[in-house]
Amino acid sequence: MPATRRHLVIGSAAALAAGGSAWYWTTRRGDDSLAAVDNLLELRNLPANRWVRYHEEKPGHWSRQGHAGMAFDPRRGSLLIFGSDTHGQDWDNAVHEFSPALRRWETHQPAADPKTYRVDADGRPVAGRDAVQPWAMHTYDAIEVHPGLDALVVMSTTEHTPVPPGLARQSRQPTWLYDLSTRRWRPFGNNGKPAPSFFGGSSAYDDRRQALIAYRGAIWELDAAAGEWRRAAAGHHQLHHTMVWAPGRGAAYVFGDYQPTTAVWSYRPGALIGAPGRWEKHEPGGDTCPAYTIVPVAYDAAQDVFVLVVDDPVPGAAPRTGASSASTYLYDPEANAYTRIPGAEMAPVGMNYMMAWDRLNGVVFYVTGDRGGVVTVWAMRPAKPGGR
Repeated sequence: MPATRRHLVIGSAAALAAGGSAWYWTTRRGDDSLAAVDNLLELRNLPANRWVRYHEEKPGHWSRQGHAGMAFDPRRGSLLIFGSDTHGQDWDNAVHEFSPALRRWETHQPAADPKTYRVDADGRPVAGRDAVQPWAMHTYDAIEVHPGLDALVVMSTTEHTPVPPGLARQSRQPTWLYDLSTRRWRPFGNNGKPAPSFFGGSSAYDDRRQALIAYRGAIWELDAAAGEWRRAAAGHHQLHHTMVWAPGRGAAYVFGDYQPTTAVWSYRPGALIGAPGRWEKHEPGGDTCPAYTIVPVAYDAAQDVFVLVVDDPVPGAAPRTGASSASTYLYDPEANAYTRIPGAEMAPVGMNYMMAWDRLNGVVFYVTGDRGGVVTVWAMRPAKPGGR
């Protein structure tokens, strides 16, 4: 290896390790290590406020589903997708992981055969032959990684999943935990109590209290130590909203709703898990942003700014009418203002919740694609106006 390249690799790898990417050393070897360094250097040198087509492929055995959700795994620095369109057309209940370092998709396990769908002895809908899996379901934004549990938490239910012949629709719907080290599913016991349903809802992880916040009709918080959900506060939204935790502000921010809106709500939790928090409604100024319902959002804690992709309105058409394009906006919570990013236009959002901030590399990832088509991973390094 040339000296320049060798020094670049060593220096970059040391910087990555210092930045918290311990997974890089423990899981990547050989040629993959060199590729990872090149890829992560590229991410850290992206032009500001420009979407870059970072990776694109047609996986073949799966496709991105509009009703599915995505979460960022900070320990492994990867994107995790779970969920499907169901409605009798798709039964994908596998976890799909994208490694930005390797520009590689991996499916953790095959989707369960619908013939294995059944109800267990506790009345819960389960699937799979060799290991238990949840049924395929819409997940929306009700999916999040809990770092303390090292688990992907799925808080949605099978409300829109077709019931296989011979089975009755089940009302006992658990929260599901997917252990990221063993790649095994298990229902969350909730101390024997019925789990709240967050179908069509949203979620975020409060890293200060190590608490998962979930929202549909009311705010609930997952008390991992006590082993149950705790109701914390009433809510202000219907469904199809997106919740994002802002660590520097100690609050969760909620965007979108079933009816189009540009209002942003923040929720500041109580000191203890399950204690009532405080809501605040924000009516942003700045650039005119179209009212939106479904909206992918991520928060860049380094810049203290949210990134949103919003469908452009169709002239003369009613809200919720299909768009032909979408624009990228920054929402600055300090200024309480939207800023449209010129030159960052995208395809219409449709139904997409798949956006996340990678704190390890300082970039936002946005995943797009249609049934049976190409899955595209976009990357952007956000910057406030006047920043760099």
